Amino acid sequence: MSTERYDIFFSGQIMEGEDEAGVRKKIGAMFKASPEQLERLFSGKPVKIKSGVDLDKAVKYRVAFRDAGALVDIHPAASDAQTAQPQPATAKSTKPAPDTGAVTLLPPNTGSLIDCAPEIVAAPIPDISGISLAEPGATIDESEPPPPVDIDTEDLVLNPPRTGSLEDCRQAVEAMEIPDISALKIVDPEERE
Repeated sequence: MSTERYDIFFSGQIMEGEDEAGVRKKIGAMFKASPEQLERLFSGKPVKIKSGVDLDKAVKYRVAFRDAGALVDIHPAASDAQTAQPQPATAKSTKPAPDTGAVTLLPPNTGSLIDCAPEIVAAPIPDISGISLAEPGATIDESEPPPPVDIDTEDLVLNPPRTGSLEDCRQAVEAMEIPDISALKIVDPEERE
């Protein structure tokens, strides 16, 4: 297990094609942040979200922010406060990115996040060495069949084919009373005006 620790920074970067209001709402729900805290998070300046986490936890934060439509920066944890705070990115800056050690980050919206996917562990295969198969045609169930049930059918009578009907089986439907509608009248569209 790696003992390296990382700091997670958020500077308000939103993934391409995401709605800023929707991303703000998701990030606000994630941190239960007030509107003032959201303004600070989306100010464009790096804000430390979490410090001193291991690589697995840092990847989980990256996935959570990605699902919300935002991007985070992960840097190795620094021993003093001066190196822990990254410099804000500006368009005029032409300095190369600092060496991040074992962690390498791709530019936004490039590469694959397959490494962030949770690992799926296959279920173990049970021991089936005690199971055997019978020869084809063998009787599988050798238990005795139940004795036949003696049902008295002497009082049942059948009609000859094509005779009789099922009218006597029909349920009687009570006729509904027709309401008095003599006070109603139909009005032509011209008469409505």
